[in-house]
Amino acid sequence: MGGQILGDRYEVEYQLGKKSGRWTLQARDLQTQESVILKVLFLDENLRATDLKLFTREIEALKVLRHPATPCYLDYFETQLPSGDKALTLVQSFVDGRSLRSYLIEGLRLTQAQAHYLAQKVLTILASLHRQSPPIIHRDIRPSNILLNPGLPLESASIFLVDFGSVKSLTPGTTAFTVVGMDGYVSPEQASGRVLAVSDLYSLGATLVEALTGKSPSQLQTKGLRIDFEPHADLSPEFSQWLKGMLAPSLDHRWPSAEQALAALNGLP
Repeated sequence: MGGQILGDRYEVEYQLGKKSGRWTLQARDLQTQESVILKVLFLDENLRATDLKLFTREIEALKVLRHPATPCYLDYFETQLPSGDKALTLVQSFVDGRSLRSYLIEGLRLTQAQAHYLAQKVLTILASLHRQSPPIIHRDIRPSNILLNPGLPLESASIFLVDFGSVKSLTPGTTAFTVVGMDGYVSPEQASGRVLAVSDLYSLGATLVEALTGKSPSQLQTKGLRIDFEPHADLSPEFSQWLKGMLAPSLDHRWPSAEQALAALNGLP
């Protein structure tokens, strides 16, 4: 597929991902010579209504996103395929970096100081997204969707949040009822089909636990319905208590917003 021109403008260079009815490609914009990401959704008999809805949501969310640590919307077009079917293509800015997931696979384990730094950066992004009107909820925060540029050492890297394919723009006073996200990173309320802005906090907390322990959240036992991470990580009592607030299964005990979680994190000794 390398070398193929889509939309009379974008030359495909690499296939980054492939799911049923959906491709993610890295391409070169022949007008600007910049690298871009193409997300292609095939409109065939296998297309599910949920896939089209999520694809449309991602387009609408990226159109309003103006954050330096997230992708931005560049273009959108429809393509006629040789089969007679059609495909929708979203073009977004290319975010250079290496995923946290790739480092964890290689055996990286974050120190408390590194986890603190990572949490600060991602919470700053989330606070900005959640302040949008309506709030933008990522709904799929996990190690593969956090990029480090240029890479390690983590403390000097720029942190990016990518893949808004599960995003939801939430009208104030409402909740969402579409189950998306991966097991282990999903909050209890999201697993039951209800998502709030603080659902992103739980997912970030679960991501931090994996980065600190080397174990995916689903591999760890629970204690009072909360992920029991303490036996597997060397953390200060203050940071451990803060992380419990991110992972609280009850909304009454979770940090009420990204801004408040960030303020509490910044206040730790």
